[in-house]
Amino acid sequence: MKTWFTSDHHFGHANIIKYCNRPFYGTHEMNIAMEVAWNEVVEPNDLVYYLGDFAMNANLVPFLVSKLNGNKILIPGNHDKCWQKTDPANRWFAHYIDAGFQSIEPEMTLEIAGQTVLLNHLPYRNPKEPEQKYFAQRPVDKGDWLIHGHIHHKWKVNNKQINVSVDAWNFKPVSIDEIIALINSGPALLPGNEQLETADGY
Repeated sequence: MKTWFTSDHHFGHANIIKYCNRPFYGTHEMNIAMEVAWNEVVEPNDLVYYLGDFAMNANLVPFLVSKLNGNKILIPGNHDKCWQKTDPANRWFAHYIDAGFQSIEPEMTLEIAGQTVLLNHLPYRNPKEPEQKYFAQRPVDKGDWLIHGHIHHKWKVNNKQINVSVDAWNFKPVSIDEIIALINSGPALLPGNEQLETADGY
C-alpha cells in the first residue's frame, strides 16, 4: 500500500481551464484526463489524502469518486460543500461519505520523515496581512511542515510549505516518497517564489 497527496482537481469547472491555463478544450476532456492520470499511479488499496476542491458541482462527487482508485480521506477546501466555513453544521458530510470518501477531516497532522506535518487545504496565513482571503481559516505557522493545496500552480515548495495541487504536479497525485525527499532536502524557496508569501487560489 502506498500513500499519496493531491488536491484542486476542480472536476467539472470550466473556468479553471482558463484560470490555470490547463491544456484541455472542455470539462469532459479534463475530467477524463485527470481520472486517467490518477489511476495511472494510484492502486485500489492505496491511501490518498485529498486536500480540497474536488468538484465544483457536488452532484458530480459520487459519480467521480467511484472512478478513482484508492481509499480517500478528504480535507475539504473552499469549493467543497462540506468545508467547515460554509457547512459548520456538517449537513454535507453524509453526501461526501456516501460518495466514497473514507472520512472527512478539517485538518490532520502526520509524522513524515521524522517531522510533524500538517495537512490543510490552505497555505499558512500571513500575520502581517489580516485582510488576506480566508485568513481565519488558514493554519498558523508554528514551524512545522505543511502540505496544502489551493494555490494551484503558484509554487511546489515555499519554505516548509509543499503544494500538492494537480496544476503543479502534471495532474497526478504526489507520492509520500516525493514528500519525504522534499522534507529531507530542507526548507526551500524555489526560483521566483520569494515574493509569493500571500499567493491565493481559486
